[in-house]
Amino acid sequence: MNDIFKALTEYLKKFSRVYIMTHKNPDLDGLGSAICLYEIASSFEKECYIIDTDDMQNSTVQKMYDVLKDKKIEFNMLKEKEAVSSLNDDTLLVIVDVHKEIMVESSKLLSKSKNVIVIDHHVKGNNYIKTTDLSYINSHLSSVTEFMVYYLKYLNKTVNSIIATIMLTGIEIDTSNYKLKTSEKTFEAASILASMGADSILKQELLKEDKEAYLKRSYFVKNSDMINENMAMCIMDEEIYEPKEIAEVAEQLLQFNNVEASFAIGKLKENIVGVSARSLGNVDVSKIMTELGGGGHLTDAAAQIEATKIEDVKKQLIGIIGGIK
Repeated sequence: MNDIFKALTEYLKKFSRVYIMTHKNPDLDGLGSAICLYEIASSFEKECYIIDTDDMQNSTVQKMYDVLKDKKIEFNMLKEKEAVSSLNDDTLLVIVDVHKEIMVESSKLLSKSKNVIVIDHHVKGNNYIKTTDLSYINSHLSSVTEFMVYYLKYLNKTVNSIIATIMLTGIEIDTSNYKLKTSEKTFEAASILASMGADSILKQELLKEDKEAYLKRSYFVKNSDMINENMAMCIMDEEIYEPKEIAEVAEQLLQFNNVEASFAIGKLKENIVGVSARSLGNVDVSKIMTELGGGGHLTDAAAQIEATKIEDVKKQLIGIIGGIK
């Protein structure tokens, strides 16, 4: 990856101002990567900003912000309107953990930016960002955080222990505790973060969940069904859930005998139904989710569908699965 690291460094040094943006409803991989890149760009004495979110649903991310505040670690943040109004020819926009136009935090900022870099680890799908100065999309990576760890190593730089902990937590979440999308490089990246002082106790604090949420997920898992000989499906209730909560149900289904792929369906908003898909690797769930308008990775994918009825999405998904040869 040295060639991409060299090119990225040249672009960061070329511009005086750097904006860093991830996807809507950001997670710890997106924001952990953004914070790491912020530290790198700042070390090059660049004016740097992370684009602030208006749609923060992830409870783990809220814990992250609380920890940063408690430790007095601050970053320059910009809302969309302010970021767009202050754009100029000397501004570089770096987008991490997403490559689809419709999924970025601010499509308006993307459309107005003349200088764009994309770094992602998901399988390249439709509606990808086409006009870029530099694009690196590698679905073999566990996470964009893994990329950032090796970028730090390339630059011979480190981050403080709090940021290292956030990054390590991002890797663990994206790999489902090293069960999916994990390679030798992933474990090495975790080791590098540990050497920077990543705190296992703080990591567990970030990963803790509410007991009621755990019991509710267990209820959904208990009432799941096999839709064929090797695929399990869970239909959640009519409440509104975080994408992370739906994903956790799909991940838990993979632990059972004979389950090669799993799907969980739940509401993200009143008119948006989310589908989370997981696989051990023998079933390409990204292809199935692409058919639903989403995408992702061989073993980790998702889709969001404009619909008011979960049952309609269930029927659509079963139809797609039934058509697989």
